Amino acid sequence: MDTTPMRSRIRAGLLAYAAGDAAGVPWEGCRAEQVPRQGIDELPRRGDWPPGATSDDTALTLLVAEYLRDRGAVVDEADFLSRLAAAAPGIRGIGPSTKAAVDRFRSEGAVRAHSGDTNGAAMRALPIGWAIADDDLRRGVTTGLSRTTHGADSAVAAACIAAAMASAALDGVSPADVVGPEIDWAERQFRVDLTPVRRADEGGWWPHRNGVTLHALDTAAAVVGVVRHALDRRLTLADALRHAVSLGGDTDTVAAIVGGILGGRERDTPDIPWLARVDLPDDATLDAVSAALAELRASTG
Repeated sequence: MDTTPMRSRIRAGLLAYAAGDAAGVPWEGCRAEQVPRQGIDELPRRGDWPPGATSDDTALTLLVAEYLRDRGAVVDEADFLSRLAAAAPGIRGIGPSTKAAVDRFRSEGAVRAHSGDTNGAAMRALPIGWAIADDDLRRGVTTGLSRTTHGADSAVAAACIAAAMASAALDGVSPADVVGPEIDWAERQFRVDLTPVRRADEGGWWPHRNGVTLHALDTAAAVVGVVRHALDRRLTLADALRHAVSLGGDTDTVAAIVGGILGGRERDTPDIPWLARVDLPDDATLDAVSAALAELRASTG
């Protein structure tokens, strides 16, 4: 099977993910009114973060992609956490749930979290969706890798929704079309109330005045809302990323996930004006993981 088209889409998704991350980094924690829409493309410096820097979002998404490249569609909690613990000291901005999981693994060898409802699992779930088309297998891998750092069912459900949207985009299916069925499945599976995400899917969600929070369901709702808005309005990919950042709050994570989902619909390098100024993974890495995930997708159906 020729995996070239799928490889190109996965690569485009990775690039758009990093571009969304970099666009959001300077404005993380800002209210919507503090984000100058005309200044988003400029990627201004934030504190000691250089212009164009990406965050833990891109670093951990790449870590998951490399794990899948090496291990395939299996869940080896200890291996995954060993990789995460080794990489963590060099990653900027690791969230509280992930940091706590790494600390537990180092001190106790614990491979599963019993709490953690933040968005770290959803943020790094897209490579699973790119690599695995089969619903049951994708959900199983997403759940297993998510629970290494995030024990709350809401966090795992959000990750499953993100992975499903990424998978649909590669197949040319509107990522918005899979949200409802994935919500239905997740509510049955995890017995968790996903009303905020359902409202976003129906066009009735708005962010808090302080922006999108770190809570997994708030992030999932924001991503679904932005993706649906972008598709309904036929926004360019760059405008979708600008809209995601303009919501305020956890701007880098929302824009990164939106970029990864919508970027997976592209067949070439995405047309994002600031992409050349983003601190991207090197071409060899991008090519290798894109090819590996495309091959894994072909082999798992």
